Amino acid sequence: MSIPTPTPRAKRVNELFDFSAGRGLEIGPLHQPLIPRGAATVSYLDLYDRDRLYESYAEQPQVNHDTIPEIDYPMWDGTRMRTLEEAAKEGAPFDWALASHVVEHVPDLVGWLAQVEAVVAPDGALVLVVPDRRYTFDAHRPPTTMGQILQAYEAGDTTPSVRAVFDHHRAAVNSDAKRLHHRGPSEAETCIHDLGYTRAQVERARRGEYVDCHVWTYTDRSFPEIIAELRRLGLTGWSVESLLPVPENDIEFYVVLRRGLSPDLPAVPAIPDWVEHGLELRDEVARLREVVADQRRRLESQRKQLAGQRAEIDDLRGSKRWKLATALAAPLDRWRDRRSDD
Repeated sequence: MSIPTPTPRAKRVNELFDFSAGRGLEIGPLHQPLIPRGAATVSYLDLYDRDRLYESYAEQPQVNHDTIPEIDYPMWDGTRMRTLEEAAKEGAPFDWALASHVVEHVPDLVGWLAQVEAVVAPDGALVLVVPDRRYTFDAHRPPTTMGQILQAYEAGDTTPSVRAVFDHHRAAVNSDAKRLHHRGPSEAETCIHDLGYTRAQVERARRGEYVDCHVWTYTDRSFPEIIAELRRLGLTGWSVESLLPVPENDIEFYVVLRRGLSPDLPAVPAIPDWVEHGLELRDEVARLREVVADQRRRLESQRKQLAGQRAEIDDLRGSKRWKLATALAAPLDRWRDRRSDD
């Protein structure tokens, strides 16, 4: 079996973790598994089997149907949607699990982490590829709070909440990761969906439909803080082992969680990352104001110099030397005019 050429994302995640050790489970690979069969001992879990995934994405050209792999553990059993734990229990325990762009979609983060924990070995790992809200279509969204995470857990959410569906669709913007890295969010990111479309999605959620969306918004600093806080609350057995921050002009970070790790939990930060980012922006605004003020001072100086030069010209025009020069130049101008007429 030939192994496909790894994508930049696959290369990066393989630099962070050795997937060749033990048996693994890739969650939600769709058409782009990061760990292909043959590169490691890996099984795939997704919502549906390959045929139904093919049908579900038949009209989405961005999905390459030819690369959708055989799904070893479909969550849909033909009558209902099983939990991840139910679907994958036959192959458990796995030495590692991998999920790319999944953890922001799950309706109940605490419950999902527990389900993955249940099918991973006691010292196993969970590797995540996570979009950073600052550099994606979530750039205009507020950060996820622990209160929202706890509310979804207490409610036992199995589908994205009305809050999540509304926030995702109403705030989604067209984004440019490179510009966002260097300038931050602004009005340059225009809304993708209008209010009518957003309301239609909310109504679907109210009817109990599963409306896929980014339920949670993370950054490469807030996510490990969330995991640490859940650990303090006794709501997860995962701890952050390592993290690769968002590379320059990219949109995602990479994190390895480990079971059985006795963590030295970081102190709760005095200033949340979104407040700190606001302070950085405030400092940048102050700096730019100084630049503008300096430019204005230079412009005013140049205006004064120009006014002085004009005054000198006016004085020269009123002098006898100017009148004499004008009188001598007049015949020459007339001669030039006759030459041009000839």
